[in-house]
Amino acid sequence: MRAWGFCPIAACPTRQNAGPTPPLRTRCPQPPLPPNESSRLAMLDALGILDTPPEDDYDDLVAIAAAMCDAPTALVSLVDAERQWFKARVGMQARETPRGMAFCAHAILDPHTPLVVADARADPRFADNPLVADADVRFYAGMPLLVGGQPIGTVCVLDSRPRTLAPAQETALRALSRQASRLLELRRLAAMLDIERREREWVAHELARADTASEPALDPLTGLPGTRALLAMLDEALLTGAGREHPAQLALVELDGRDALEQLHGAVERDRALRSVAQFLRSGDALLGRLSRAGDAFGAVLAMPASRALAQCELVRTLAAGDAASLPVSLSIGLASARAGDDASSWFLRASSALASARDAGGDRVVVAGD
Repeated sequence: MRAWGFCPIAACPTRQNAGPTPPLRTRCPQPPLPPNESSRLAMLDALGILDTPPEDDYDDLVAIAAAMCDAPTALVSLVDAERQWFKARVGMQARETPRGMAFCAHAILDPHTPLVVADARADPRFADNPLVADADVRFYAGMPLLVGGQPIGTVCVLDSRPRTLAPAQETALRALSRQASRLLELRRLAAMLDIERREREWVAHELARADTASEPALDPLTGLPGTRALLAMLDEALLTGAGREHPAQLALVELDGRDALEQLHGAVERDRALRSVAQFLRSGDALLGRLSRAGDAFGAVLAMPASRALAQCELVRTLAAGDAASLPVSLSIGLASARAGDDASSWFLRASSALASARDAGGDRVVVAGD
């Protein structure tokens, strides 16, 4: 098998000992975005796996993929917003490439079927791709990785000669993709368990404080910490977030149509729906972290950039209307970044204003607070 080197200028693989590297062509057709791009990126971000060190479990999978598929290059590739990043790689020195060059960005468009490109030069999607035109990638086969139903990347193999996969090789690639997906699901489960542990500790702390406060520590309907706890959490986030690259985000989530639900079905059904929403928001699918009840809304502080918090909120809104929440319902969400000079009240009021805008616009949407 041929080994592959690395062209630092182009961030693409090249054959070793192939002579001077020609200049890369500037034209690179962009793959389309999946219809669930926001939810997909939110799931990838929630895993916290990007830019982590190599791990033997993933390295073993690409070694097996290369051997089984008789390919010089095999990767566990994760498709981020602007790049594909390699959690594991064999036959490739690059840790990432621009997303616009990524074969894997095409593969995730059909999450349940492998993408096999027998000759990239003959495929109009890839013929002008610098990896093909200048770095001589001819063959690609990739099977998407699914985590929580979201295609976040692939296990893939590449070669410098036109070819295809034998049936046994395709079966092996599917199996390795399933195994990598299980490893990622275990990582997600560990994150969920950590969130649940921290939430239990937080609730216990709020219960301990309740002895000296007139306001109940927990909301009697949902069992969540109340407004006082949310404001304390905002104070903590403002204190610990000072000087960080990305400010924390406050999401306020509200069940749409509560009054209509009560009028049509009674207060019991309204309360059941609110408890169901609370349970969903505390689940691993939502991954919102410490949750509280503030008036008619649910509040959560997200320690992530604003763009990823927006994607996470869109994921929550989408899942709430589907099978994941077992309701179905629609949610309005207001999102606000912490700003210099904020205190807990001003931050909360900006998120509340964004939530009101989402509600007034008809609900079932996320609105980000303006400056």
